[in-house]
Amino acid sequence: MDSPASQIPLVVDLDGTLIRTDLMWESLSRLLRRNPLALFQILFWWSRGRALLKQKLAARVRVDPSTLPYHEKFLAWLREEKAAGRKLILATASDVKMARPVADHVGLFDEVLASDGRTNLRSENKLRALTEKFGERGFDYAGNSTADYAVWRGSRQAVVVNASPAVLAQAAHCTRLGPAFCDHYSSLEIARSVSRELFWRSGYLLAVLAGMLLAGAFPKTSLAGFAWIAPALLLLAARGKRGADAFRVGYIGGLAFWLTSLYWLLFMPVTGFPILGWMALGAYLAVYFGIWVWFVASAEFPGSSWSGRVIWMFTGAAAWVGLEMLRGWLFTGFPWSFLGVSQYKLVPLIQIASITGVYGVSFVVAWFSLALYAAAEMIYRHPARRHAWQAEIAVPIFGIVLLFVGGMFWINHNFRTARARNPDERLRVVSIQPSVPQTLIWSEDDDEKRFGALLAASQQAMTNRPDLLLWPESAVPTFDGVYSLISHFAESNHVAIIFNGDDVDFSATATNFYNSAFIIQTNGVCNGIYHKQKLVIFGEYVPLANWLPFLKWLTPIEGGWTPGDRPVVFQLSDWNKTKSSHENVIRIGDNFSSSERAQPVKLAPLICFEDVFPAVARKVAATDSPDLMVNLTNDGWFGNSAEQWQHLANAVFRAVENGIPLVRSANNGITGWIDECGRVRQFFQNAHGSEYGAGSLLMEIPVRTASDKNPETFYQRHGDWFGWGCLMIFGLTMTIHRQRLWRKRG
Repeated sequence: MDSPASQIPLVVDLDGTLIRTDLMWESLSRLLRRNPLALFQILFWWSRGRALLKQKLAARVRVDPSTLPYHEKFLAWLREEKAAGRKLILATASDVKMARPVADHVGLFDEVLASDGRTNLRSENKLRALTEKFGERGFDYAGNSTADYAVWRGSRQAVVVNASPAVLAQAAHCTRLGPAFCDHYSSLEIARSVSRELFWRSGYLLAVLAGMLLAGAFPKTSLAGFAWIAPALLLLAARGKRGADAFRVGYIGGLAFWLTSLYWLLFMPVTGFPILGWMALGAYLAVYFGIWVWFVASAEFPGSSWSGRVIWMFTGAAAWVGLEMLRGWLFTGFPWSFLGVSQYKLVPLIQIASITGVYGVSFVVAWFSLALYAAAEMIYRHPARRHAWQAEIAVPIFGIVLLFVGGMFWINHNFRTARARNPDERLRVVSIQPSVPQTLIWSEDDDEKRFGALLAASQQAMTNRPDLLLWPESAVPTFDGVYSLISHFAESNHVAIIFNGDDVDFSATATNFYNSAFIIQTNGVCNGIYHKQKLVIFGEYVPLANWLPFLKWLTPIEGGWTPGDRPVVFQLSDWNKTKSSHENVIRIGDNFSSSERAQPVKLAPLICFEDVFPAVARKVAATDSPDLMVNLTNDGWFGNSAEQWQHLANAVFRAVENGIPLVRSANNGITGWIDECGRVRQFFQNAHGSEYGAGSLLMEIPVRTASDKNPETFYQRHGDWFGWGCLMIFGLTMTIHRQRLWRKRG
């Protein structure tokens, strides 16, 4: 005969039964919310067993029992059972340090059985512990999941709570079925709770959206308008947060931006290294986003003072620019995809870069985005004031309109001046785009074949009668053995050639290898060599390799290059001043019937990513007043991706900053030229309309005489004054802010 129910202990599961969620997942979400990088620790703990994972989580995360979603109907029944004198035991797979606070909060349980770091009290383990304590079928058990089948088989009666119809039916096969509390069951309850904690309450979901929108502002999508709202969304995601919480929101947003926009790093044809570099670089660069959100969110929003909000916007925009400046300089610098670069197609707006550098455009975009945030805040705080938002965005809009109008006047002034001077001098440049995959560039067996193809494509392009022939970086397999062929080609076709190759310098103390650019004149003589100054970290050299040799394992390169110590300007003296190719030009011997021998053209070479670094291009442009900057690059490392267009967008600002056209010769895109106002005048497309294919591009680039040249830009004369100034404002404001906090704590 069965004992009365009040004499049979009732064992209650915690996760999914007493509460509608799971303490392990609640703890996981809270830990990841506090520190997203803890994911790596979590995976390590999990690999050593769930019991250890739960113990580690319990030691690091405290979940407030009062905030948990209890199953109220079931809890009311437990109170009735307790009042009837029944013994209640909480038996859970959660760690004991997680379970006891819940039991204390509920105040109904006589005893708590839980995991202890060694044993995961679940399924068979739970049944074994309960049978040893109460005997076979000496207890009733309240559970909710398939993991409870084993416990129900050893229990007197099954109480089913918050379970699916399938679990309820199976429980009836395990033992006698008791009360059931399955109203409003949802299999997504745990997922919803974790998502609310990890993504919504944390602000991470909105931060990820902001980061991905910002990535969409850059090529190839080039939806530039997203850049004007993304910083505001980042701040909105961090609204109400301070300190480390705000930093984490910004970090997650930055990580989403960088991992999305730098996806092309995964296309590098090297096993293992691309994903490591992609993750490591993204993790490092996201720190700057985190610092910015922490800084702006930590400054109290001056809701009652319009002038205070204007200052808040200005300091926030200065902080963004200052951090960009720091990013472009620290650890050799990574000045890729500054906020202002996203606006490279808005030619009137970007003319401000001739004064401030690209940093001025970044400032304007960040300033306007902060104004949008301020406008949203004022609407939220004063919903009855219909026009509260207008005062916030009036000044930024007025400033942007002035910049657009001023930029249009500046462009029009350059155009009118050029027409008045009637500059007939046009340098005819042909650039060969071989579109050779990086794997073939590394294959010495294919060197002769691909060099032959390069010469054949160049010979075909000679029908355009160019003055200058450009070959991109890595187009020439080796300098030794091909110099005579290149020299003969230049002399026989009466064309100067600029190409890339390796140079070596032997000395008594060292042998230095340089990534170099060479010019072969029309007489077949090489009279100019430029050594690349800004080497690619882990691509062309390994930092601290002599002290930390293990770092070489992180890169596929076997050796390292030596950086050049100065810019060089090539002179092209033997060329013809011609009219446009649309006019009839008849060549007789070495002369044109409608041309005359012109003054030398000065060409400033840049290699690879050097046209991304503002200071490098400025230094080159300030050397001997060049007429053109010439960039030789090999972006074939990254397949046919957005990298080529992002590289071009960055290069646009080097032309504007220095007021000098920039010609680009690329392996697989983007080959073309940019005028001094930042307009992309031409870029290569093959017969199928692809900018990544093989072929050649003829460019007729106006070359002005010394008297016709525009004066040096303000940026070229004074450099990164605006960027450094913003960094100083950021540092000073942050120092003042920290001092105020210390005074309050004191």
